[in-house]
Amino acid sequence: MVKKPQPYPKTDAFSFVSGTSTYVDDVRLPNMLYMAVARSTMAHANLVAVDVADARRVAGVVRVLEGQEAATYLGPLPYSFGEPELIGGRRSVMTALPTEKVRFVGEAIAVVVGETRSAAAEGAAAITAVYEALPGVFDAAVFQKQRGAAGGLTRVLADRVIAKNVFECGDTHAALAAAVHTRNYRFSMQRSSTAPMEPRGYVASWSEGDGRLTVHASHQQPFQLRGQLSTVLGIDESAIRVVVPSVGGSFGLKMTGPVEEPLVCLMSLLTGRPVKWMESRGECFLGGGREQLHDVTVGFDQSGIVTVFDDKIVIPVGAESTSPGWRQAFVAAASFPTAYSIGNVAIESLVVETNEPPWQSLRGFGKEGPILVMERTMDLIARSLDLDPVVVRRRNLLSKDAFPHRMPSGYLIDSGDFAGVLDEVLSLADYDGLCDAVRTDTDTRILEGVGIAFEITPEGGGHASGRLAENVVPTIAADEAATISMDSDGHVHVYSGVTSPGGGGETSLAMLAADVLGLTRGDVTIVQGDTDIVPAGTGNASSRGTAVGGAAVVLAARDLATELTEHASALTGVPVSRIRLVDGHVELAEHPPLPFAAISAHALSLDPSALRHERTYRPVNTTRPDETAPYRYSYPYFSSGAYVAHVAVDTLTGKITLQGLTAVHDCGRVINEALVEGQLQGAMAMGVGIALFEHSQFDQGDPRSRSFKEYLIPRANDLPPFTVGHFETLSPNTLFGAKGAGEAGVGGALAAVANAVDHALARWGVEAKTFPLTPPRVLDMLDFNCDER
Repeated sequence: MVKKPQPYPKTDAFSFVSGTSTYVDDVRLPNMLYMAVARSTMAHANLVAVDVADARRVAGVVRVLEGQEAATYLGPLPYSFGEPELIGGRRSVMTALPTEKVRFVGEAIAVVVGETRSAAAEGAAAITAVYEALPGVFDAAVFQKQRGAAGGLTRVLADRVIAKNVFECGDTHAALAAAVHTRNYRFSMQRSSTAPMEPRGYVASWSEGDGRLTVHASHQQPFQLRGQLSTVLGIDESAIRVVVPSVGGSFGLKMTGPVEEPLVCLMSLLTGRPVKWMESRGECFLGGGREQLHDVTVGFDQSGIVTVFDDKIVIPVGAESTSPGWRQAFVAAASFPTAYSIGNVAIESLVVETNEPPWQSLRGFGKEGPILVMERTMDLIARSLDLDPVVVRRRNLLSKDAFPHRMPSGYLIDSGDFAGVLDEVLSLADYDGLCDAVRTDTDTRILEGVGIAFEITPEGGGHASGRLAENVVPTIAADEAATISMDSDGHVHVYSGVTSPGGGGETSLAMLAADVLGLTRGDVTIVQGDTDIVPAGTGNASSRGTAVGGAAVVLAARDLATELTEHASALTGVPVSRIRLVDGHVELAEHPPLPFAAISAHALSLDPSALRHERTYRPVNTTRPDETAPYRYSYPYFSSGAYVAHVAVDTLTGKITLQGLTAVHDCGRVINEALVEGQLQGAMAMGVGIALFEHSQFDQGDPRSRSFKEYLIPRANDLPPFTVGHFETLSPNTLFGAKGAGEAGVGGALAAVANAVDHALARWGVEAKTFPLTPPRVLDMLDFNCDER
């Protein structure tokens, strides 16, 4: 068992706040060029011609590349996160630049490199294209309408279905017929983005002398990027080095897949010079995701126990792509019915292509939508029966003796105490007192509401998981590796394949190694993000950094500790059983303490390869080790949390003010409380934004959210201080019981705020079902506008 050390702050915190960290845009190589991208102005059209002649004449332009020429150098883009057929998807051949058709406004149609950024940008602006317009599809509701019509989807719409996922248990038809009460609800969540402080960026440098490509990238997954570049460029992986400097936030945006990755590398190969591409904020806002439409039918009895849940879902994932973004749609469908025990469930999800930019990966990775839908449903059931929402949840939550629990999709919830987590947050937030204190009369302009929500997040996957397609070999969670070494001064270096794009994961790794070796975290240096130096890993994804990557570090540190004690025993004659590692030295029974430096110097003088160990760790399904059912097992642990939100709604302006937000989170063994709280606070702020502010808007495919003037995110003065509590149930599937903390909070905060607003407006007889709840939408819900007031 690993002890829980003190909540130390991030090791690199000062460099971030002082501006001394090195980001990818700080990388300046000799003779470097700059790349700009020419993009489609049409949402859907045949690409008749791309004219680059004027671009080549721009002063300072060095090279121009359009789709036809790019196809002679680049292979098709590989699918990220496994094959699409495994999750009910179709396979398509995708290229970095189109040659026949454009599918969304903003799709790259050519690239330009120049001596300066401005020369490259001017060259890109000089490129013209000839299009033949084609009909576009922009509204997910048309799929929902047609799927219920006689004959089903039209051929045009059917051709737009990328994947269909169906997850069922029990007999929903019989259960609905027998239900005491049934209700139908339609919920919709609009498209939103990640909006990190630093957009994407790359510096590619091809060295003809040694035949190697070096890529500095603001990225979460350097080894996945290396693999993709190898496939598309036709270069052996050993000839590619990816280096990740400090990353200014990511939240899923900086996973492998965008077309600019192979393009910037190709331009370096073609020019023989380093090439930099930095994404603009407008380009960053092209990406997004989360949009979905749910038609729910739910049956329940007089006590509020849900007996049947049916959801027909349409998830428009933008233009088809090979990036992992659209796979969030599978995770969304597979995560139902979240934390609840419901015997009859039917989920049918259509993943559809529209003429908007492709989905990118976003924090939460599809789990926030199901949380919103289930939590709104629970509150609406409570309202219909005049029951406290807490009571309805208590009667439906999975009990702690239900684990391991198999969900309809095949996901396996490993552990938890959902009732305990709920009790803890109600106490921490003083839920009863809060409900008693809110104003309930409808004569006042300001209405207050209190909302609760429960959240679970499957974590730890190296790829999407769930029920297998027929005749597909089962797969399990990806592993992580770590190498640890001690130098002759007694200082420890840890090399890890996981990355830390701003969340402080390297601090936890240092604490884990230091705890095993009897050191302070200052005695440990963490090395990450360089494919030439660190062992291969999945980078940063699915909250694997501590629970999986940290476990590999602990195992390697234990091996190093064993070797140290063996060397100390050989030097002193003291039995290993009587040796302890404490505060950077070896405690020897009846002998003076021996500094690590003395032992390491002696060991390395005898064998320069001594004091170096590499270990690999893979989470193991210990809860059902003999199971032979065909499930893809790649989410080995589930985190959980409960949330209480307090809001005030101005019925004159529609403005919603968040008065308070409390969370209790169970991520298993907590290694550093400060870091977990930081993760949760950021995720909760993101959830608030999705609930109240954030909306990537398009008009017939034309983006309308090009800057922070149009895309609103919560500011500091929009958010009250958050209260965060910790609850620990250990995962049986990880080395020291840790789960994940990186994706929790988004869906829970989103749903709690939504329920609080609904509680406030229930006195007016309205129901919150479409998000975000912007002031115009709130006024529309109240069925009058400012002029009528």
